Amino acid sequence: MRIGLVSDTHDNLCDWPTVRARVSKALAGVDLIVACGDLSTLRVLDDLEAVAPVRATRNTDDPEPIPGRLEDGPIVIDADGTPIGVTFSVPDPRAGTDWGQFFGRPVEVVVFGGTHEPVIEDDGGVLLVNPGSPSLAAELTVGELVVGDGAPRARIIDVPA
Repeated sequence: MRIGLVSDTHDNLCDWPTVRARVSKALAGVDLIVACGDLSTLRVLDDLEAVAPVRATRNTDDPEPIPGRLEDGPIVIDADGTPIGVTFSVPDPRAGTDWGQFFGRPVEVVVFGGTHEPVIEDDGGVLLVNPGSPSLAAELTVGELVVGDGAPRARIIDVPA
């Protein structure tokens, strides 16, 4: 299963139609999109749903929660037998966090946003992934997570302006 990862879109602070086109192209063919907050309008979710089904967590400044669509985090998504923890932000420092306690159950992957910087790292056997930001960062990026075919693996995808 291929999962597109997006965070920190800030659609109110960028030319969202242009960013949306780059993100849609980069994530074409994914089975699911996970968004990790910092979206200003539900239009972002509507636009991403044209590519694939979306699950999203929110930052406190984002639109109000909509169960099953835009949720207060942290949440856990079971994707092809892989428990994926999703949240807007993680503890600082993140290394050594008890992710099972943070999410209320064991997870194999943690997807988070909030920093605008892409991250892929291992934390004691838990894969941590931040897709960065496709709109407000020095390096414009999204991510891809592959699960269900061996160990979960992730990559960062450039979406240059």
